[in-house]
Amino acid sequence: MSTLLLCNLSAEKRAAVWGVAVQCACRCTAVKPERFGATLAQILANEPGGTPPEQPFTEELLVMSDLSERQMHTLLNLLRQRRIFISLKAMVTPTNAAWTVQALYGELCREREAFARQDKE
Repeated sequence: MSTLLLCNLSAEKRAAVWGVAVQCACRCTAVKPERFGATLAQILANEPGGTPPEQPFTEELLVMSDLSERQMHTLLNLLRQRRIFISLKAMVTPTNAAWTVQALYGELCREREAFARQDKE
């Protein structure tokens, strides 16, 4: 099933994203910081696992799973139209499904920093 994992979103922003998700036939799961040590696959399967990180990240993160290309484009367009800004977004892939939420966040930050360095060159 098409799923959105929502990390560190305020209650107001979560509600706004849920409204958009309904239009895109996606379900939403709010991921609590104590679950950031679980893998994406564990969270998506609603399985236990993972150790809570000592210092969970606090930045907002949206993780998309099993969305068709059309669903993804519709979702992103609706978020943009409604001015719902989430700085970090990712798709679950066969590779990153085995990563913890905390590890995915770290990788996204490294990628963002690499892009920022390239823009300055």
